[in-house]
Amino acid sequence: MSCKEIRVRNVSEEIFIQLKMISDKYGYTSFNQFMLDQLQLIAVNDGLNAYQNKFVETLNEIKLNQKKIIEQQLKNEVAMVGLDAKQDLIKDLTLDWLSFMDDVDALAAERSAGGE
Repeated sequence: MSCKEIRVRNVSEEIFIQLKMISDKYGYTSFNQFMLDQLQLIAVNDGLNAYQNKFVETLNEIKLNQKKIIEQQLKNEVAMVGLDAKQDLIKDLTLDWLSFMDDVDALAAERSAGGE
């Protein structure tokens, strides 16, 4: 495998000094080795640092979970509408039954009153 050379232009003095200090801080054998390691990290992480990659994974997981929650909420709402309709039907049937029973009781009372 042949090695390539990369030349970066227009690096400010401030950035160069910061990079040099970082390479010294972490004990790299040379500034070149530090920069090679940084390029390797960029390539391995698809341009993102490890924190950004983990954030993207977590964000995707959150979005997937939100989708599942929304789907479940929709199912719950549909079920609740069905239960509300059944409850209304039972209420109407119960009121009709009670009304009918009042009529039966009234008729029985009239028959009892008429028979005495």
